[in-house]
Amino acid sequence: MKAVPIYSHGNVDVLKYVENFPIPVPKSTETLIRVQYCGINHLDIWTRKGIPGISINLPHICGSDIVGILEKDYSTFPRGSKVLIYPGISCNHCDFCKNGNETLCKDFSIIGGLSNYNGGYAEFVAVPKTNIIPIPREISDEQAAVLSISYLTAWNIIKKLQLKKDDTVLVYGASGGLGMAMIQIAKALGIKTISTISDDSKLNFAYSLGSDYVINRNKKEIVLEVENITHGLGVDAVVDNAGQKTITTSINSVRRGGKIVMCGTTTGNVASFQIRSLYSKQIQIYGVLIGSKLQLLELIEFIGKKKILSKIDSIFSLSEVQDAHNRLERGEQLGKILIKI
Repeated sequence: MKAVPIYSHGNVDVLKYVENFPIPVPKSTETLIRVQYCGINHLDIWTRKGIPGISINLPHICGSDIVGILEKDYSTFPRGSKVLIYPGISCNHCDFCKNGNETLCKDFSIIGGLSNYNGGYAEFVAVPKTNIIPIPREISDEQAAVLSISYLTAWNIIKKLQLKKDDTVLVYGASGGLGMAMIQIAKALGIKTISTISDDSKLNFAYSLGSDYVINRNKKEIVLEVENITHGLGVDAVVDNAGQKTITTSINSVRRGGKIVMCGTTTGNVASFQIRSLYSKQIQIYGVLIGSKLQLLELIEFIGKKKILSKIDSIFSLSEVQDAHNRLERGEQLGKILIKI
């Protein structure tokens, strides 16, 4: 089959387009999916580059936002059904899994991520039968291919922080997948958003998503702008998917008793900050990783009910995956980048 595996970790050159990669043979608990679309995420970049201390089997195929067609009948889903893949893999029998908190399972991993489960940069993928979700008619294949990582993470963040109408949240990177998802979901719930962009060419895009305020981080100081917008109080919550270069900004921007979610490390994994600021403001910090299958089902219903449409930046072919990674790494995208198989 056509696929884009990596045989070693590194820059985009390690993404190798091949036409004779073996078609996966599903286990008894798995089913074969013919992939139609696969969304691109920063998780793909981290997987491609590798993380010290985390070892996965190579060759490996990245890609976790998978939409495809069932190759065989399964349960009430006939062959040919269009399905979305929940990307989480867990043991299915511990208390966390039984209670719908599988992301806390000690065996939890993500299909196509830093795991031994190949992902969607291929014509076919084998996934656990329990991970398939039918796509409602009102949601297109392209729209479905953005839900399992960025939008599910945003939905989990909203739930975790118990954000409610008229709360204010600071979101970094309005033009990225998670930023877009946070803004759109927050807007639908009446939550006010302050988002950041890297240049003015992304200003209209951020407002089109529903941002109440937009800060060009290369022109204005985020903390000062947040103080002005919130009349010196600070935001109720910060969604920090950047990490190293933004943690101090997050601490200084959130109100006393506010909350910070750490959900990514696009600017680096190791950070230094003033601990006193953290406890003197009585800030709560949460770590969030995608969400559960139950939350994904809730999200799909919410997306359909609110008629939320993500912005698709661009669609690349399998042979153009290197270009897709380059676009995401350079931060040139306005919305989600997809691979069409």
